[in-house]
Amino acid sequence: MKRYQSLVVTWAMTIITTLSPTLGYAQEAADSDARTLSYVTQKATAAVIVRSRRVLTAPSMNMLPTEILTAAGQQELGIDPLDIVELLAFAEAPAEGPPGYGAVVRFAKAYDLAKIRLPITWPVEQSELNDRLYLQSQNPMTPGFYMPDDKTLLIAPHHVINDMLASRQQPAASALIRLLAKADAKSDILAIVMLDPVRPMLNAVVAQGAGALPPPLQGVARLPDLIEAAKLDVRILDTPGASLALLSPDEEKATELVATLNNVIDVGQQMILQNVVSELDGEDPIQVATAQYTQRITKQMLDAVRPVQSGRVARILYGQESDNMQVASIGVLVALLLPAVQSAREAARRMQSSNNLKQIAIAMHNYHDAHGTLPPPAGMDADGKPLLSWRVHLLPFVGHAELYEQFHLDEPWDSEHNSTLIEAIPAVYRNPSSSAAPSLANFLVPVGDGSIFATPEGTGFGKISDGTSNTILVVEVNDDASVIWTKPEDFDYDPARPMVGLGSAHPGGFQVSLADGSVRFISNTIDRDTFLNLLMMADGNDVRLD
Repeated sequence: MKRYQSLVVTWAMTIITTLSPTLGYAQEAADSDARTLSYVTQKATAAVIVRSRRVLTAPSMNMLPTEILTAAGQQELGIDPLDIVELLAFAEAPAEGPPGYGAVVRFAKAYDLAKIRLPITWPVEQSELNDRLYLQSQNPMTPGFYMPDDKTLLIAPHHVINDMLASRQQPAASALIRLLAKADAKSDILAIVMLDPVRPMLNAVVAQGAGALPPPLQGVARLPDLIEAAKLDVRILDTPGASLALLSPDEEKATELVATLNNVIDVGQQMILQNVVSELDGEDPIQVATAQYTQRITKQMLDAVRPVQSGRVARILYGQESDNMQVASIGVLVALLLPAVQSAREAARRMQSSNNLKQIAIAMHNYHDAHGTLPPPAGMDADGKPLLSWRVHLLPFVGHAELYEQFHLDEPWDSEHNSTLIEAIPAVYRNPSSSAAPSLANFLVPVGDGSIFATPEGTGFGKISDGTSNTILVVEVNDDASVIWTKPEDFDYDPARPMVGLGSAHPGGFQVSLADGSVRFISNTIDRDTFLNLLMMADGNDVRLD
């Protein structure tokens, strides 16, 4: 098993190293290009050419671990990846039957197919084709392996292998092959896609999703009709950079294409900046500066990829010609920085939320010490009508005695006087990650049947027969379940669906305070019965979160 895993990993390393633009691509002689292209089938609509040997062996790339790659490749594959002069992969337009695809690998020296190692589970069977060894695939979806000469390896399903050999005898003359043949010899990676064969399919896909596009992006639905072909050219050694060329049927459509792409960039820039601003804390000077920096760099980065029209062609350049490589690098750093900033901020907010729950739980215990019971879910008038929430009555125990003194305790929460205090919500009743209205509390007590606060009277700890470390005291609810903090309203759960209103306070779940004062994080995938048992204070079920 370890041997098999090592073999698979080495194949993956070779492919990644060959394809990755960060490791390089190369080109050998033009006759190698011609031999490689001659195997591309007439039905191919997209192709990628990677030239690897020159870059991997270039003096400027001597920091690459080529010795390790060579040793691993020879041991696990029977191939030295540095011998791969060129790799071409192509895909055919979808049609009836299995999808058509293939690859051509050109080596700098002769190789023996019998000595090339494949994973032992690969579904191939040894046979012969044109008097040469053929590892024919037994699955129409997976590729077989064939070497028509000692320096060329064909990788494709059986039906495509036959088409590739036929193309070699009578080379195809499709538009794709003509564009590939005209490619600049300095290209280290070249990708070309012809849209004509797949335009009906693209239009059908776009039509299905067009209704969901916002008005500013409705022009995107026209893109399949505005592009005939797309060519991506990447260079690593000679004038590092990249260019994307989009060919339109005529100049008028090229103009429309450029306008559409610019509009997409504008809308994308607005969406990115709005998201950044909404995620950053406007009261923190460092966060404000981060937002300003992000706005500046985002605009510069997106402006760098605006298309330039030349006749029927819309071209986007990345490289020394427009100093965009530095902008791209900065953009990548920003893209990496923001999730880290947001993740760290969420972790800090979750910790603050945990501290708030802890403070509430301690206040509950102190209230119990002072009154002999936990606070009732609400204060009542003489007729048994709820007036003010337990959150108001707990104020003296969370450091807000002065605010508590301002309430008229014999009036309901929405009385003329008490209404004026709704905006004075203490931060301890808020989840810092909440985007709910400022006067809404995210910390509620369970008031469903069997819970600690199910009755209008305050409950003593002695009645929690399931154990204080086994029973929920306070829950952290979602924004849509939060309530006005002074209102006598709490978490009245349905036993059949006790998780409604919970689960998204933080990524992956929410927090609760147990009756013993501890705070625990509850996954939003917790079993329904387990969570229901935690809400009950005396159901006899011993549920341990550990």
